[in-house]
Amino acid sequence: MKIKYFLQLIILFFSCVLFSPLANAEDFSSEEARQWTDQKGQQILEILTLPDRTKKYAQLDELLFNDVDLDYASRFVVGKYWRKMTPEQQEKYKELFKSYTSALYKVYPTKLNRGAVTYTIDKVIKDKDSQYVHCTIFIESVEKNVDDDSKGGIHVVFRLVKNDGKIRIRDLQITESGFLRAYRERFYKMIHEDNDDDIEWFLDDLKELTADMEKEIAEKTAQ
Repeated sequence: MKIKYFLQLIILFFSCVLFSPLANAEDFSSEEARQWTDQKGQQILEILTLPDRTKKYAQLDELLFNDVDLDYASRFVVGKYWRKMTPEQQEKYKELFKSYTSALYKVYPTKLNRGAVTYTIDKVIKDKDSQYVHCTIFIESVEKNVDDDSKGGIHVVFRLVKNDGKIRIRDLQITESGFLRAYRERFYKMIHEDNDDDIEWFLDDLKELTADMEKEIAEKTAQ
């Protein structure tokens, strides 16, 4: 799958970091999972059609900060390195992760014409405390490219859990690739390969990377 379509898909469902812990998971029905997925999909599609970039970003950020357990996501993606951080480094990292996550989706095109992206909810399968929602995403630009492997739609599985009366996405899979694991691999590389396991160097790199993205976003927004 071409990377631009992968990124469009992640932006569409805003699921690059929609993770929540399974502690105190509550039971909920497949129909509830189906309705929640459809409602979120329609909400994000509507936001992405907004012509005003500042308003669009504000509404997407509101979804991110209100519907996403960013503390859990930040701990998961650094895995074993979380325990190697001092309490001060942990707090600094969590704030950086929040800013990094907010900036990440904005550096890619978020302009979407109404009707350019559609989706179907094909089936919902319950397994223990989770509901697995199988969807197919259709992107207009992909459908017009007969040579693209994704011409028949992009198949995605969302794993939903419910905590404290609120449904969140625990993970998603695009074909056979789990995005949660892929995100961890990116951060492990930043810590281990790029910074020799030095947490302070990693935090400095993450801060610089985030600042660069925020500068790029500000420049685009001002245009």
